[in-house]
Amino acid sequence: MFDTRINKITQKPLALLAKTFLKFLTPNSVTIIGFVFGVFMCLFIYLNYFFTALVFLFINRFCDGLDGAMARLSKPTPLGGYLDIVLDFIFYSAFVLIFGLLDASNILISCLLLFSYLCTGTTFLAQAIFQQKLDLIQKNETLNIDIPKSFYYSAGLIEGFETILFMMLCLLFPGLYSFFGLIFMILCLLTAISRIIIFYKRNRSY
Repeated sequence: MFDTRINKITQKPLALLAKTFLKFLTPNSVTIIGFVFGVFMCLFIYLNYFFTALVFLFINRFCDGLDGAMARLSKPTPLGGYLDIVLDFIFYSAFVLIFGLLDASNILISCLLLFSYLCTGTTFLAQAIFQQKLDLIQKNETLNIDIPKSFYYSAGLIEGFETILFMMLCLLFPGLYSFFGLIFMILCLLTAISRIIIFYKRNRSY
């Protein structure tokens, strides 16, 4: 919900840092490094080192923003886009999985959260797949022309910022994981439902 506004604020600082990092690393390597920090974050959660896990969460998210800024300054690639979205989805799912493994009382809410993640993820990716073709049809343009492809991001109540806020709250107050998880699950389901309704209304003639 707030991703667009936050990106406007962070875009310039990240672009300045990206110029330096490009001298030593590729965008894809930063994506993978960030994912590794995410894996270690999950390990620290399981060991009950929640503050350390929070630090690793910040590093993971920093890498997630930096790799995009680096890609824009160099040359975005299909592989980079693929790694970015796939590793993020794995990272988000691993977070709720590890809380479920940490305490048996968290299993139910973790299962519900994984279900809601599946709902938001599929509605997000399905629209990304079909929206470009629908845009061309609505503009009466041929689908056979060779055009630069860009990933379509559908907005919603729950986007990247809200997900990270949820994770931060869980790490700061791990005893309230089920409470935060229930609220977040409801918001995820509302996001998925709203995307389906909006997509249907806009494209039912096609």
